[in-house]
Amino acid sequence: MKTLYIDCTAGISGNRLIGALLDLKGENADEFDRRMSWLRRYGCTWTVSAGPNGWGGIEAKPVPSGCKTFGFAEIEALLDESKLSSEMKQRAFSAFNALKTAGCVFRSDESGAFLLDACLVFEIVGALALLDTLQVDAVYASPVNVGGRMGGPGQSAVSAPVSFFLRGMTVFAREGEHERTTLSGALLLKALSASSEPLPAGRLLAGGCGRAAPQASSEALHVMMLEQNDEAALPYLTGKIVVLETNIDDMNPQDYQNLEERLFARGALDVFFTPILMKKLRPAVRLTCISRAADREKLGEIILRYSTTIGLRWSEVNRMTLERRLRKFESSFGPVSMKLSCWGGEIVRVTAEYEDLKRISQETGCPLDRLRPLVVSEFRQKEDL
Repeated sequence: MKTLYIDCTAGISGNRLIGALLDLKGENADEFDRRMSWLRRYGCTWTVSAGPNGWGGIEAKPVPSGCKTFGFAEIEALLDESKLSSEMKQRAFSAFNALKTAGCVFRSDESGAFLLDACLVFEIVGALALLDTLQVDAVYASPVNVGGRMGGPGQSAVSAPVSFFLRGMTVFAREGEHERTTLSGALLLKALSASSEPLPAGRLLAGGCGRAAPQASSEALHVMMLEQNDEAALPYLTGKIVVLETNIDDMNPQDYQNLEERLFARGALDVFFTPILMKKLRPAVRLTCISRAADREKLGEIILRYSTTIGLRWSEVNRMTLERRLRKFESSFGPVSMKLSCWGGEIVRVTAEYEDLKRISQETGCPLDRLRPLVVSEFRQKEDL
């Protein structure tokens, strides 16, 4: 199975995705021009350029065509003339219809008909045309950097249409950055049904880089083509997490619970406290917070604001985990969420959600140590595990 992974940690736009796919395929500007020649007849123009000495990625840049716009009837004719597969044509139709439904238009004519800018049409159709030639089976994307604030407080760099099309994706933002994800980028992720997942295990076949400008390396979009099969797929999940730590010897013990609750509320994966001895044998506590990479800054701010420490350390580490699935189960005691841990396709552990067991125990008076095995046994019998 061929999988395309899109690294959106610097954001995503249609032109950067085109550049990254051209780089991945090893296709030069002339080949791309010939492939997309039919699009020029509709008034779309563009330039393609590579980095110095062929390195640094490819920049694919649509050229504004004055007031050239497309009505939806013209877009339909354009796609009918294209050599896109029926699947990609349908994805393109769905993308442009989604724009119409959301009211994301650049202009309307005197009759009130919706019109789309030629640059946006090029970015959507060009990216889908290149993806069509790759014939991938699945598309994954990293958490999406949408950019930070522009101007004063409350002025977000994320437009409402971009937020609309990114629904369901994992997103993050950094203060001080401009817009990193454009309307075309968000729309392409939606059109491709990209799953917001960690980089899957597989054999790396090729990679590509698309630039927003000749020197904009910090905004480059990277893509990877992976081959996944029974030999390459691992029976466990892999990924990277961030570990934040600090040693505290002067904080009121009553305040640790407030700090822990704030960290979990902002997305911490785990928080724990370890008793230690510091210099001069002073008793202290080591706070450890496990987080996703995208949450490091906001969780670090909480630690610095709501504890007495004046600094912390952090490191990025690899981890392996079992695949986890959640099932709703109607037990004879009441509804319980069951957590299944899997090694490959094999279920190796079944656990009942503690909060559900606690609720049932309070309602029935049945002790937890008796209730837990009864619920798990009942679930195993019903699921034939």
